[in-house]
Amino acid sequence: MTNIQEYIKTTELDKNYTQFPSIDQIKENNQVNDQFNEIFKSTDLVKDDLQKYYEFTVPKLGQGGTCSLRTEFEQFNLCSIIGEKTNEKDLYLSRLNKLIDLVQKRTNVDWLGFYKVFENVNGSDHSGLVKLAYYGEYSRPIFPLTLEWTTMSGNSWVGYYGKSKVIESVSKYEGPYYNCSDKVKSELCIPIFNQQQKVIGIIDAESWKDDFFTLDKVIEIIQVSLFLSKHL
Repeated sequence: MTNIQEYIKTTELDKNYTQFPSIDQIKENNQVNDQFNEIFKSTDLVKDDLQKYYEFTVPKLGQGGTCSLRTEFEQFNLCSIIGEKTNEKDLYLSRLNKLIDLVQKRTNVDWLGFYKVFENVNGSDHSGLVKLAYYGEYSRPIFPLTLEWTTMSGNSWVGYYGKSKVIESVSKYEGPYYNCSDKVKSELCIPIFNQQQKVIGIIDAESWKDDFFTLDKVIEIIQVSLFLSKHL
């Protein structure tokens, strides 16, 4: 998948809106792509700051592991999924976090995360979406990619089916939704594909405002997805 128009059609993103412009009129922002490329060309690392990329504070899971406890927390170590730290992984996670920071500043979202699909997560018999980099409040680090979870989580639904999901107002939404924070008013969740059109991850973005995800913001986040199709 090489362009925004094809991405919108494939993921049915336009169907999430009551009014959506002609896809042929939508254009990429080449300046943004240049900024993305600059980040992934950089080899700069702040050695003293690397541990934060591997260890997240996350909400504890309740009985059965489905719901997050909002007042109890624990540490999640990304090495339990991706293996021990290496210089290559240091650089990879540093770049992802720099990209998160850039996109957050450009779009002003309140929460933003990049997730990657891993097989047999934590010894399970299913795949899962694992959070590699994020900006914002503490959140669940893994979303199972199972049919059951598609009925509970928009992240799992997007990762499982490869379709986009836009929630313009959480208070009015009736589909699958995993509520980690009552602050969230609107959400955009879109898949990341590899060159064989297989879902390899998702981008999840949230706002504390209703109707936040305007076309300009959506296009920019789609450009991130297209970029990460070669770099995730």
